[in-house]
Amino acid sequence: MKNKNWFWGTFFILLAVSIIAIQTGDFGQIGVLSLIIGVFLSVIIIYNLVKLNFFGVFFPMAFLYMIFWKPLGLTHINYWLVILSSVLISIGFSFIFGRGHHKDSFHHKYKTGEEFKSESIDDNNPDVSVRFGSAGKYLHADNMQSGKFKVSFGELELFFDQVQLKPEGTEIFVDCSFGSLILNIPRQWRVKENIHVTLGEVKKGTRPINPAEDSPKLTISGTLQVGSIEIRYI
Repeated sequence: MKNKNWFWGTFFILLAVSIIAIQTGDFGQIGVLSLIIGVFLSVIIIYNLVKLNFFGVFFPMAFLYMIFWKPLGLTHINYWLVILSSVLISIGFSFIFGRGHHKDSFHHKYKTGEEFKSESIDDNNPDVSVRFGSAGKYLHADNMQSGKFKVSFGELELFFDQVQLKPEGTEIFVDCSFGSLILNIPRQWRVKENIHVTLGEVKKGTRPINPAEDSPKLTISGTLQVGSIEIRYI
């Protein structure tokens, strides 16, 4: 609730300041609707910058450019190039200022609420969606039948170490667009990846052991559009 109040409080303050600003000659060409959208995107940038969620920082910046390049007299750049640049910058900053790869550090951050909104999900058919934000989900299942995980303009991290797959194998479906999805999977599982990628990257971590032929099998299907999916073995 505090985060929500902070978000909307900042929005209305910036909106009030912007209403005064557009009365000046420099910003007089900006319409009211563009102003409201611009302020909303600016608050999203501030909110995600504090959380170091770089996809939530640079994507709104790209849209700000698309909205205001003309009234502010900026150089016109092809919109698709702007979006592609924001993806590459987001990925680059995520690598440079990433959270690290040690599992204990993730547990510590989630438990203390330092970085992401965390949640435990007890469901054999989990369905998770994240949009314009960051979240960590600890999955619990005694016989997972399927799973659906969608990320749009955000970041989602999933932990499967408390999951039991069904004997014949389980298939999950992912849909990641303009975002980042991280899957933490037990190292003894067999994993088959069937992801259609457009302007993105699927990163597969190394595992210290090779899974046995009769070990649980997880199939990851879905789409990735402008972003990244990372498979980590824990």
